[in-house]
Amino acid sequence: MKRLELNTIMNLSNFEGRALISIYMPTFRAGIEVNQNRIILKNRLNEVEKKLSSLGYNKRDIDNLLKPANRLVDETIFWQYQEDGLAIFLSDDFFTYFSLPVKFKELSIVSNRFYIRPLLKYFTQLSDFYILTLSQEEVNLYEATPFEINKIEAPQIDELVRDFVPGNELHQEATSPKGAARGFGGRMHSLHELSKTEKIELSNLFRNIDKGVCKLISDTKKPLIIYSVEYIYSMYKEVSSYKNILDEYIKGSPIGVKPKEVHEKAVEIYSKIIQNHIDKDKNRLLELKNANPQLVCEEAKELVKLSYSGNVETLFVAEDYQLFGKFDEEKFEVEVTNEEVGSNTDLLDYIALKTLFNGGKVYVMEKENLPVEKPISAILRY
Repeated sequence: MKRLELNTIMNLSNFEGRALISIYMPTFRAGIEVNQNRIILKNRLNEVEKKLSSLGYNKRDIDNLLKPANRLVDETIFWQYQEDGLAIFLSDDFFTYFSLPVKFKELSIVSNRFYIRPLLKYFTQLSDFYILTLSQEEVNLYEATPFEINKIEAPQIDELVRDFVPGNELHQEATSPKGAARGFGGRMHSLHELSKTEKIELSNLFRNIDKGVCKLISDTKKPLIIYSVEYIYSMYKEVSSYKNILDEYIKGSPIGVKPKEVHEKAVEIYSKIIQNHIDKDKNRLLELKNANPQLVCEEAKELVKLSYSGNVETLFVAEDYQLFGKFDEEKFEVEVTNEEVGSNTDLLDYIALKTLFNGGKVYVMEKENLPVEKPISAILRY
């Protein structure tokens, strides 16, 4: 999967031309539904053909323009490695696509700029967090986003765990047939069952593991989710110097759990953090609308200018609503035409991109989830 970076979005947004084609579609990863992927893309390309024809393109020019995308229809291997959504960008001399873990709605747009906003829904949730699976026998550190997980190699931590010898009581329990059968590693003891010596030994182990974790993590402000049994979580958090260990953790022994399952469990926790941030910003917009209405704007034409000037702090915009028009940056004039073709561009796309590039926050969501009835609204910087 191609990693979607801010630079990629910036580069796509800088393209200009007579017929820049943007296609979005949902895709199926497995099962008999995979065959639907080809049909969906064919339908999207048929719609693009009609739009190009209305712009004056002849059949030969259309076939040449769409050739790279049409090749994908017949590539069997390509369809075997899909995520949840596919985004295709195509012009006379440019072609790229992204298979992403986001369910896009079907959409085909031909304009003088690529249509970027559905990608922003993925991009603005792409914040990183860390996962630490923790037991006395096995410790793994992962860097993750809501969409992917990658293990961070930690040989020093592996050595600490490998060389750790617990106290006599724990050691006997671990090495006995009964202990082995029960999967020793955190499921057999609670904190109050440990002797003073055992607590000291484990605390020292966890303190050293924490030092290793902090050396490996470049940004200690990012959330760290622990996956362990209760008493190990409590002991580790007590000795850890990491400031952003989440209070909510994945409960249970992580031994033998595959990274995919670790990720799924962690995302359940992390998604609550994302939603909490969204809800706070929604409430803030509504509070400002009542108390300081000059700090809130819900008019698209005005937001075009405000975003261009870098005055939008937080933006809420509908993912499936288009408003085509033109913005003359020299004259500082906005014209709404609601016509997709020609030199028009999607003004809501423009606002979202300018806000993002100027350091603002952008939330792309379904219209019914927006804080106000209008398809776009923003908290301003002044």
